[in-house]
Amino acid sequence: MGLCETKYAGLTEDLLEDYASLTYLTKGEILHLMKKFYSIDPEKIAANFSHRIKKEDIINKFGVLKNNPFQDRLFRVFSSENDDCFSFEDLLDLCSAMSSDCPAEVKAAWAFKVFDINEDNQISAQDICSILDRLTWDPYNRANYLDQESKLKIAKVILEEINLDRSGSIGFNEFKLILLRLPEFSSSFYFRL
Repeated sequence: MGLCETKYAGLTEDLLEDYASLTYLTKGEILHLMKKFYSIDPEKIAANFSHRIKKEDIINKFGVLKNNPFQDRLFRVFSSENDDCFSFEDLLDLCSAMSSDCPAEVKAAWAFKVFDINEDNQISAQDICSILDRLTWDPYNRANYLDQESKLKIAKVILEEINLDRSGSIGFNEFKLILLRLPEFSSSFYFRL
């Protein structure tokens, strides 16, 4: 088919084939994502296939991100320009990592980046407390939260169990080793397109 265009300007059959071979997504899933992405701003995307769409517009179009407690981290980790915007390829990277066909080792690498809140290449007690806040905070019931002492106790237990080298924080290799032993990890770090 060569450089034959799909119905989306810039997305050639060859590029679609490349995306399918470089991600854990099928051509049908890629076209479904392009249809949704393209519908956000067809004129700008037709004029510039690499056009970046604002976070708010992506969230409005992809409801699976709307209530995700790690929404800001997903944009931080998967935005290639670190600008709270996504190109189509950024969206493909995110959806590929969240695909049911993505290997657990690859998911673990992305999960580590998402959970390393302070981006120091370690998951520390501070990161764990932040994760707990994200998972337990109820904006509609401000009395429903974990106090700092409880969060620190939980972080201490997690670090004692997972921090195999006793460095005081969890490195990527320790993180991956633990996650790969959890059968539910792959189905938890997932969303349906």
